[in-house]
Amino acid sequence: MTEYGIDTGRIAELLAELGVSAQRHRLEILKRAVVAHGGRWDLPSDVSGVYEPALLSLQVFGVHAMAETLDELSRNWMRAAANIIEGGACRWSEAG
Repeated sequence: MTEYGIDTGRIAELLAELGVSAQRHRLEILKRAVVAHGGRWDLPSDVSGVYEPALLSLQVFGVHAMAETLDELSRNWMRAAANIIEGGACRWSEAG
């Protein structure tokens, strides 16, 4: 279901893919989703010292997450995505 610009079907698919992926691959999976489907990120440059934001962020499919480290960023995105899926399921079951 798409509501308020949030595509819960795509969120669930990406969340499932991340759930079976090793932690070290999750950021790359999220970055590919941003490029392929539109979104944005504020991540450090691949070259050390060129650009290093104080707070990292990533948004894809309407789910936004922030963190202080790259490892935290993918975990925070997954938590935010799961909360949206769970919240939507509760609201839709109450409405039905």
